[in-house]
Amino acid sequence: MSSSREQQSLDSESAVESQITYGATKSDDEETVLSVSPALPPNFFWIECSLLANVFLAGFDGTVTASTYTTIGNEFKAANTASWITSSYLITSTAFQPLYGSFSDVLGRRVCVIGATSFFILGCLGCGISSNIFVLDAMRAVTGIGGGGLITLATIVNSDLVAPEKRGSWQAFQNLLLGFGSICGASLGGVIADTLGWRWCFLAQVPVALAGLVIGYFYIHNPKPPHVHVSVHMFDKIDIKGATALVLSLAFQMVVLSLGGNELNWSDYRLLLMLVLSIGLLFHFALIELRTSAIPIIPPALLHSSFSYIILGIGVFLGISSYAYLFVLPLLFQIVLGDTASQAGLRLTIPALFTPVGGLIAGVLMSRKKYSLFSLVVAGCTLMLFGNFVTLFIHKGVNQWVTGLCLIPANVGQGLAFPTSLFSFIYNFDRDKQAIATSTAYLFRSMGSVWGVTGSAAIIKRVFARRCLSSLHRVPGLSEHQISTIIRTVSKDISQIQHLEPQVRSVVQGSYERAIRFAQFLSCLCCLACLVLAGVKKAARIRSRSSYDE
Repeated sequence: MSSSREQQSLDSESAVESQITYGATKSDDEETVLSVSPALPPNFFWIECSLLANVFLAGFDGTVTASTYTTIGNEFKAANTASWITSSYLITSTAFQPLYGSFSDVLGRRVCVIGATSFFILGCLGCGISSNIFVLDAMRAVTGIGGGGLITLATIVNSDLVAPEKRGSWQAFQNLLLGFGSICGASLGGVIADTLGWRWCFLAQVPVALAGLVIGYFYIHNPKPPHVHVSVHMFDKIDIKGATALVLSLAFQMVVLSLGGNELNWSDYRLLLMLVLSIGLLFHFALIELRTSAIPIIPPALLHSSFSYIILGIGVFLGISSYAYLFVLPLLFQIVLGDTASQAGLRLTIPALFTPVGGLIAGVLMSRKKYSLFSLVVAGCTLMLFGNFVTLFIHKGVNQWVTGLCLIPANVGQGLAFPTSLFSFIYNFDRDKQAIATSTAYLFRSMGSVWGVTGSAAIIKRVFARRCLSSLHRVPGLSEHQISTIIRTVSKDISQIQHLEPQVRSVVQGSYERAIRFAQFLSCLCCLACLVLAGVKKAARIRSRSSYDE
């Protein structure tokens, strides 16, 4: 959710550097360099309607699943694998997001906007009519293919259309609309699920996306200079092999973390085989990036210093922490506080609102240049650590206003840390490498997001099963068969907790709460890891200065 807010920077840099006129492509034989006209083109209003509809949907889709995945998992009796609803989307969007810039240079902006929106529509429609959790997960993956390009392409096209001196205001407007979409998704998702049904959370996006698609088809033109020819060899510049290896590796990791210790023992040969395949594919991805003749997803030249590894490591831990935090909150609200899906969704409005507030604070502080970027990263990580820590103490007896206040620091810190960590990395490179550096930073953070969702889900399932098993053995009158049935039932459908006997219900809720606290602790540890890496960077700089003085 939050990573897409800074995605604007990636594409604007790319467009500024290439200075390609709107819709133009580059061939292998000739680079076409045309100036960006300061005058707005005809039909600019309709073009913006198409692009900004996609921006709104990107924000809406990012939070609507967070507020409804427990409801969806309960209906399919698959609450134990509900994390796949989010993870499958993140995996494909992570892999395809950095490719859209290359695709748009080869095929043109219009074709890519239509293609990305079409995949998004197809995925949302498939989610709305899915008959089981596996079809839903597959359709979420399809949605991610399109979703990875919604913000990317909107910013690329606007960078082509809008003069550089006006580009900042348009990016700010896109950020505002993205934040508004996130707030709508968080606040309306649970309400829609409780009234119309969760399927309408996806189906309701289709008309908006379809309207944007139709408008874009008629008004986003894609003129190419007559001397530029598109050939199949132009696709050699796109790192398809690397993206495929990355998707498969992350997918195997998701399956291992989801099934390990639950449906399958950690020693099961099938689990071990998938783990080996995941690691092997990750190494294969690294080799592809080193040897490919295409534009690599992660250019090795960017990993030239210890600072690069430190700041990218911070990005990974930020991704883990932020998405683990977002994934756990609905469970905390519904199981510990006893909220309905609607109430949990309304509570998620606070995180959705205060993340852009943190981004605004970051923008103001960066513009004043009184603070180093890295000091703002540290400040953001510190706020995230504090915010994640205080949510450990949210329980049913806490006043609602106090609960709301407890949710603010982590998201303000997230809004502060995300853009400053991004710019700390990209400003480490020359201007001609800043676009691909931005893409690399997003990729590492997005991989962290996948690990945050799958990791927190694995922790909750593992801790709950063990805790509940040992606690139910102390309840008199329960047989082994009854205990295993209770654990299996509530793992697949959390709503069944309310139908248990009071004593058993108390044990199950207590076990779930303990599991949720462990997952929250993961977020705290990742924030702490960010601060440790920041300390390593500072210590290395001090040692470097000491050596120089000697």
